[in-house]
Amino acid sequence: MQFLKENKTLFYIAFTLPIFFFYFDSAFILWMRDFQQNNPNNYLLLEFVDHLFDIISHGLTLIIIACMFYITGSFFHKRFYKNVGKSLIISFLSAGIVAQILKHLIGRARPRLTDNLVFIGPTLESGYDSFPSGHTTVVFCFAYILSQYFPRYRAIFYIFAVIAGFERAEDYAHFFSDVFAGAVIGLILGKLLLKMFRSKQLALMPEITPQPSYRNNN
Repeated sequence: MQFLKENKTLFYIAFTLPIFFFYFDSAFILWMRDFQQNNPNNYLLLEFVDHLFDIISHGLTLIIIACMFYITGSFFHKRFYKNVGKSLIISFLSAGIVAQILKHLIGRARPRLTDNLVFIGPTLESGYDSFPSGHTTVVFCFAYILSQYFPRYRAIFYIFAVIAGFERAEDYAHFFSDVFAGAVIGLILGKLLLKMFRSKQLALMPEITPQPSYRNNN
């Protein structure tokens, strides 16, 4: 209950803004198709960026990054980096499982099947697993976890997550609302997971030893 109170703004957004985006999903898809037809050169550049972010935000790439943190921390006896890796691995698995469960329970048709809002409910049928975007869920969960450990680079993590999410909609893999929902779910999961093991991880993070004050006692 305390977690809900602390993050009530995020939950309000989760329950209200997706309705707004559902309304504009078809418009966004039509706009992207029109942009592709009328701006072929710019779209080719966009496709090049797509391939780059597909590789970086791919699940295999993310789990490799998480494992590298963990292995580096273990090999060099750096508990901080080991904790980062452990948090990312847990986040990757948790966000992926939650996204897949929601996808197949909701059963929303992907843009390649229809431009309209179509839900068929629980299903394992291919093409009806659009909501939410699993890639975006994991990437935003990663972005939140990393921003807590490396706050100096917070803007970089979130900019990357936003571009990766936009790429999923631009590539017709998801509707814009799928991406938005994935971002919100990823942030909520990241905050919840970090809160669950914060006390243990904070105890293992490097402590700042206060410097002794030297006074002239004469």
